[in-house]
Amino acid sequence: MDISPDLIDAVEALAPELIAVPGVTGVGLGLREENEEFFDELVVRVLVADASDVPAGVPESIVGLPICIVESPVEPLFDPDTSRYGASPQPDLPGGAQIQQAPEASGTLGAIVQDGNGVEVGLTCHHVSGGPGTPVWQPIAPSIIQGGPPADLTDALGQTIKVESPATASQTIPVPSGPALLLGGRLDAATVSLDEARKQGRTISHAIVDGFGVVDSTKPPSVPMFVKKRGSQSGPTTGLVTGITFMPWEGDQVPTPPPGHRFFMSRQYEIFFTPGGCPDGIFAKPGDSGSLVLQDGTHTAVGLLWGGDKKNKAGGKRGFMSDITLVESMLGITVAWTAQ
Repeated sequence: MDISPDLIDAVEALAPELIAVPGVTGVGLGLREENEEFFDELVVRVLVADASDVPAGVPESIVGLPICIVESPVEPLFDPDTSRYGASPQPDLPGGAQIQQAPEASGTLGAIVQDGNGVEVGLTCHHVSGGPGTPVWQPIAPSIIQGGPPADLTDALGQTIKVESPATASQTIPVPSGPALLLGGRLDAATVSLDEARKQGRTISHAIVDGFGVVDSTKPPSVPMFVKKRGSQSGPTTGLVTGITFMPWEGDQVPTPPPGHRFFMSRQYEIFFTPGGCPDGIFAKPGDSGSLVLQDGTHTAVGLLWGGDKKNKAGGKRGFMSDITLVESMLGITVAWTAQ
């Protein structure tokens, strides 16, 4: 499906006003959807928290395209995990492993990548890793009491190095959203050092677990595209890229925006589960944020998963990712590289 940049710009210019309507969780372009079936027709996809109670103020069309209402409450994905990698009896520390920057604030180590100096670092999301200098652990972060004994570093990976997210953006979208202005970004991404993991004798893998193997290339995602991911909570699942969406970036572990502002993500790729690759009907669960998303049937990375349905802790059918080529350029990393 060919979605022109001019059309994306036009819809995104109108999205802030519509997304300010209570109950609207995202606005974008993509496939027409009816009862979770998809059709090769370009529509404006309006995501709402409850499809049985569509908010007043949603028009019938935008920029000459019909509106498609989709139920999809969204938030960044969290939950703890207990699998420990990189030391006996588990294999090397791989992509797809559980990480934490604090107890009960978990996510996924998407992959081991290279920074601009050729140093191996971990890739995940900003809302998973915390800001630069934040210690990151695998699999569980210890509870640290102020004034208490130093943390046990056995499970430490290192510290967050660099982050890119709406919280690091300096540009305010010049469209009022109710009483707030929007601080927008296109990534929720971070790199984490692995220095402490090596000091603790842990070994590193270039691969992603569950047979995903080593990433050999990257490219931008597109609509439609079949994809797969390995999350630390839901394991390997598959889905279909159904749209490009503008949406809030909000949640318990997301930084607080400046007074009078809201954080938003622009040009995010929406994914809907494919039943054959999701036997339990779930594409992503809390704790999968940071998962690398690959084009199905390949070793080509296309996105970094950061959000999904927030209906319950069991997970949901939808996920949201950023373009992996933008992650590479803005973080200064290489996702596909050859281990020496």
